[in-house]
Amino acid sequence: MDHTLPEDAWKDSFDRLLDPIPKLRELNVIKKKVRLSFNMDSSVENSNPNVLNINDCSLPNVRNNLTAAGDKLNIKNSISTPCAKNLSVNIFHCALSPIIGMKLDGLLPTEDHRADIIDREKLDQPRGGKQVCFNVNTIDSETSMESSSILQSVHALKARRASNKQARSSLVLLPGKWRKSLHTWQRTTQNISGRKSSNLCVEPRDITLKNLRAVPRNSRKSLHTNRNSEHDLEINFEAEVLKYCGQSSPLKFSTAYTATKMLDACKIGEGVYGEVFKYTPKNKTKMNLVLKVLPIEGTALVNEEVQKTYEQILPEIIISREMSALRINETNSTSGFVDIYNVSLVKGKYPKHLIGLWEDYDEEKESENDNPTMFTDSQLFIVLELKFAGTDMSKFVFLNAEQAYFALQQVVLTLAVGEEAFQFEHRDLHWGNILIEKTKKKFIDFKLRGKQLSVETKGIQITIIDYTLSRITVSECCHYNDLSQDDDLFVATGDYQYEVYRMMREELKNNWSSYSPKTNVQWLSYINSKLINGVNYKSITTKAHKNYFEKLKDFNKIILNFASAVECGQYLHSIN
Repeated sequence: MDHTLPEDAWKDSFDRLLDPIPKLRELNVIKKKVRLSFNMDSSVENSNPNVLNINDCSLPNVRNNLTAAGDKLNIKNSISTPCAKNLSVNIFHCALSPIIGMKLDGLLPTEDHRADIIDREKLDQPRGGKQVCFNVNTIDSETSMESSSILQSVHALKARRASNKQARSSLVLLPGKWRKSLHTWQRTTQNISGRKSSNLCVEPRDITLKNLRAVPRNSRKSLHTNRNSEHDLEINFEAEVLKYCGQSSPLKFSTAYTATKMLDACKIGEGVYGEVFKYTPKNKTKMNLVLKVLPIEGTALVNEEVQKTYEQILPEIIISREMSALRINETNSTSGFVDIYNVSLVKGKYPKHLIGLWEDYDEEKESENDNPTMFTDSQLFIVLELKFAGTDMSKFVFLNAEQAYFALQQVVLTLAVGEEAFQFEHRDLHWGNILIEKTKKKFIDFKLRGKQLSVETKGIQITIIDYTLSRITVSECCHYNDLSQDDDLFVATGDYQYEVYRMMREELKNNWSSYSPKTNVQWLSYINSKLINGVNYKSITTKAHKNYFEKLKDFNKIILNFASAVECGQYLHSIN
């Protein structure tokens, strides 16, 4: 009689549960529907896939495709993170349990733990849509679910969140755009486990017992400081958007942006919420503009996301308008915030020439977004026309540390002007949100509290972009993004950037409507650290480079002692 035990007899139930995971992940990663990128919200920023090293890629299929592609890796300037076929290193990795660590971008099974061959067709399931939290209103006994069922669901959800919090692994993300990589990690975790990830959902708030209403997580909010005003209670957000667009009704999309008005047009980037094109206006041939197209108010999911509403898009428009208008402010002025030329509300199908540009981009770089042919005649869009402002700091090559030092001064004074004018906090000023372009100007002028200040350009000019997380006070109304429920963001590691998010949360006591210019100082500390250890320099042996490199290191030692960007700017201006 054969008393030999089966090969897997030593395994407990947990080991058997983990066995299929490596194979599942390998199959999932090479599926076209899985998006490996880390740019959550497109804006006027660049990211370059050429900085990644093919030899470091842990995905054999992706590495082989890249190697075979050869010259196809010569990517043009883009404002979007490259998709999976252009990636050559791990975007991030995550330990799934205390017993075994695996990388989300694929891990070949070992000989001892090789999973059985799995039917690929069974794995080809659609990815889950955006998780939402629920606001529950008053009860109507005829139309509502039983109160006991709701409360049981709440208790069960809390229990699952508590369990997930204990098991949540440390997320290791690359510097720069984090929102899409975090979203991808959450979705990948959901796909691998074969169930919905409960840590994506927040328990119902303001619980009463009528009409569940789904809303996107962490949507931008507005808080009026004058609570007694009737205006606080009734706002027609559609009318407000039209007012900021200078329109009485939506324009026809195909008429407002015809091919004849857009010379040398091309798609240069994308994000979860829209597409980004670059073109030269017909009547201004020496200027390049960026067209950012955002679908709003529709019921269809776009790129698996709920479309923004008038209420959610209005603060984005207000902040963009107000920060751009600081160029002509009499008391506090700067040209350091991205220049917005126009905002339009349009309606209708995507113009055919823009669809053609989208398809060209998709053929060359494989778009991660849904084809815009999906939109109908009733679809609304907000179109932002922004000045093209160069290359982001992560890819810009500085001449030397002297040039970087004066670029830092431009960033400091730009934030200082924003603080004084609008109690502005950027709250996401990583090096992908600072654009740099060459200039022939000798000086950049600022006005702070009515005082004229000038900074040497050393041949470059900076522009701050992307107000997705920003906080601003305009006409006694505070516009901000509530991150109090975004737990996963605050456990991410991999760069000083993610420590800054935790520093902000501590500074604000997790009350994201409050104003604390110290958060700008924390991001300046991050930028200064990148200028010391992160950016590229062309000449590092010159006396000027060594001298100003020491200045950057000296400033790094004291920068967190300042309470605001205004204090930082006053200090730097006094020692020059």
